[in-house]
Amino acid sequence: MKRSRQKAVGSRQKARIGRGAALPFPRLVSGLSSFVFRFSPFASRFLFSAFCFLFTAYCLLPTAYSSPSDERPVVRVATETVAQSDRLKLGDVAEVKAKDEATAERLREVGLGYAPNVGALRELEKERIALAITAAGFSKDAVRLEGPEVALIRRAAQTVDPALVREAVESAALADLTARGATARLVKLDLPAVIEVPTGKVEARASIRGVRDLFSPFIVSIEVWIDGVVARRLSATAQVEAFAPVIVAARALAENSRVRKEDVAVEVRKLERPASFYLRETEKLRGMAVRRTVAKGEAITTDALAAEIVIQTGDKVRIVSESGKLQVMATGEARSAGRIGDRIQVKNTQSGAMLQAVIVDEGLVTVRF
Repeated sequence: MKRSRQKAVGSRQKARIGRGAALPFPRLVSGLSSFVFRFSPFASRFLFSAFCFLFTAYCLLPTAYSSPSDERPVVRVATETVAQSDRLKLGDVAEVKAKDEATAERLREVGLGYAPNVGALRELEKERIALAITAAGFSKDAVRLEGPEVALIRRAAQTVDPALVREAVESAALADLTARGATARLVKLDLPAVIEVPTGKVEARASIRGVRDLFSPFIVSIEVWIDGVVARRLSATAQVEAFAPVIVAARALAENSRVRKEDVAVEVRKLERPASFYLRETEKLRGMAVRRTVAKGEAITTDALAAEIVIQTGDKVRIVSESGKLQVMATGEARSAGRIGDRIQVKNTQSGAMLQAVIVDEGLVTVRF
């Protein structure tokens, strides 16, 4: 009885296999069904139904793909972008694809405003990008826009070399001292730990405009230029140390005493005051007297000197008359007192003529014709 029952089942399975011989997929299903049936008739029917469903889906798949595709340009916006320049374009923040390369390039050039400053973050809404695309001449549904609702934009940055900034400050602060024959160096420059600026060609410029005393801490203004444009301004505290040959007293000089060449010497000293206060040439001491007591070895500065009256009324003077290369000497008498550089009236004692002359030195005046 059992054997006849198995034969009947086998006959039915063979019949099914025969009917599906034209298609390999049902044949496979029937074969698996006969295998599973040995263990459970219910499992065989379930397996056969599942494979039939998959086969139907497989047959319908090409039909689904045969529908017309979306040929609109695609703009895929990145979640986060690092901007390389001041101005932001769509091509900087998104991948643009289109069948027509001219259309793609036109989309990449759509402006999105300014990039954020270094260290700042800009949030760019998807809606704003869509408005920019429409403003560029594309209709509302002409472009497929994909991406996050808000894209984050940062600015690409580079760190400025402190040595570059220091060089600029030294150029501004030490140029005048060097021209005056001083040996100078920058002993203090307080810069931020990190100076970040946008990427590009870096140039540093410094200004000490209005600073008179470089030997005490002072404020220097610094500009960092990127590709010919000011990218950042900052201030720093600086200080200079300098040594230079200056005029000093060779002996102690009493208050209001006349300074003569033998009273001074030239020695190298550390500058404690603005360089313009110091003297380097003894010629500038002509007709000068010290206004206060000056100790031996002390630097003689301009504020310690006063012009002295070198010609008094009635003094005998030498008159030098000049006209081009012609020079004539005469004697005269001063009719007024004055200091070097003053214009006074003198009388030519030989001709009796009254002349306007300029005091050149003690007892010497000049007249130009």
